[in-house]
Amino acid sequence: MQIGSSNSWSLADLLQGWSTVQSPYANTVISGLCMDSRFTTKGDLFMAVRGLQSHGLVYSQQAIRKGAAAIAWEFDPKVKDNDLPHDVPCISIPSLQQQAGFIAHRFYHRPSDHINVIGITGTDGKTSVSQFIAQAFANLNYTCGVIGTLGYGIYPDLGSATLTTPDAVRMQKLMHHFFVKEIKHAVIEASSHGLKQGRLNSISFDTAIFTNLGRDHMDYHQDLEDYGSSKRILFQMQGLKNAIINIDDEFGLQLANDLDSSIGLVTYSQCGKSTGIGSYVCADKITLTNKVNRIKIVSSWGNASIKTSLLGKFNISNLLAVISALLVSGCSFEDTIKAVSSLGTVPGRMDLVTKNENAPSVIIDYAHTPQALSNVLHALHEQCTGKLWCVFGCGGDRDPGKRALMAEVVEQFADNVVITDDNPRSEDPSEIVKDIISGFSQSAKHQLIHNRQQAIEYAIKNASLEDTVLIAGKGHEAVQIINNSHLPFDDKKIAEQILKEYTK
Repeated sequence: MQIGSSNSWSLADLLQGWSTVQSPYANTVISGLCMDSRFTTKGDLFMAVRGLQSHGLVYSQQAIRKGAAAIAWEFDPKVKDNDLPHDVPCISIPSLQQQAGFIAHRFYHRPSDHINVIGITGTDGKTSVSQFIAQAFANLNYTCGVIGTLGYGIYPDLGSATLTTPDAVRMQKLMHHFFVKEIKHAVIEASSHGLKQGRLNSISFDTAIFTNLGRDHMDYHQDLEDYGSSKRILFQMQGLKNAIINIDDEFGLQLANDLDSSIGLVTYSQCGKSTGIGSYVCADKITLTNKVNRIKIVSSWGNASIKTSLLGKFNISNLLAVISALLVSGCSFEDTIKAVSSLGTVPGRMDLVTKNENAPSVIIDYAHTPQALSNVLHALHEQCTGKLWCVFGCGGDRDPGKRALMAEVVEQFADNVVITDDNPRSEDPSEIVKDIISGFSQSAKHQLIHNRQQAIEYAIKNASLEDTVLIAGKGHEAVQIINNSHLPFDDKKIAEQILKEYTK
């Protein structure tokens, strides 16, 4: 999806309040913004921020060669005047990473002010909830913008995503695109990285949703407290109107109790509980089968019964969040229940692979954290009539501390376990496996097949007709990352091909 700039600014007017631009540079015309030198175009202001490994100024010459009209750079005492390019104006801005979103917001004339923006944060469920909300709006004949793991664009036509939460400039470009297309609603997956790095700064959120807090991204965050604090940022955004919070989660309950009183609170729970403050949406009665879930909804807006084909008890929490989001967005209770009742699966999330009737059930799921894997396995364990198989691994160059925890979860629920490679990246796959195996008890049994395709094939071909095979970790991903190579690999396509050949 190509998104052009909306206008032109003088450098002085654009940066007013952040820096005083002196003559002769004040009237430098800025016709676009960019934070990635590879995509700089003529007339752009290139924003060079401090990264974890290097400063963006390292890429300034590339940006200039591509036509950058000026450079805004994040102040760093290590940077000397001689380190700056002299071909174009270079403006120092303290904490530029945190300010970039505000500058872009000004450049694009505050687009999110005109859109009902819903932000979703939490360890698990962000993608499912965002896709369900967009799908529910579509069921009610409303268009909805989406920014998240499965892509950026106007649902269901999404372009590929490089990050769950894009950089601050691209975020504002997308919001401007939604505004120009007269999109009234947008959902954004707010990752902890994106929140902490200010990529969402200046987005005018109407509603913030919290799903849960588990263990993830410990390779980036100092500890769980830092991780939780990053999630909390979404609920401290200026102008936020509504907060929708899962109070079955301990951190969520704390978040609800700490929420600023000026923000409208909606709590949701599949245990039928309420904080006694604000509004609520609860599941009062849940009936699970291997084909449908039936839920009795009790809420501040009314009561209803829902039948859904979405598998897993955790999806009930997701649906409660979706119901809450539509209600605070002004949809009637009757329309909301109707829209949510017909929701379909999200790619790579409890995704039942097309199969012949004489083969085991095969499920693809993105679960790559201990909590997500526990939720999925627990749901399948309750509904599986035969043995439950789990094919899983752990990503390289990511939090090694969760690997043993995931093994503990798999051993608890799965009858047959196949360990395989996920995205090993630059790590030695055998070292990743050692970390995983350390979480198994001495009596645990498992198969180790590093080749992921062979591992999937082994599980499916050795499963019985009544068994269920979960292929976890990569979900919708269409590549496997080994060293610096992104190799074509799609769990679902591979499983579909194996199922075509299945005989028992």
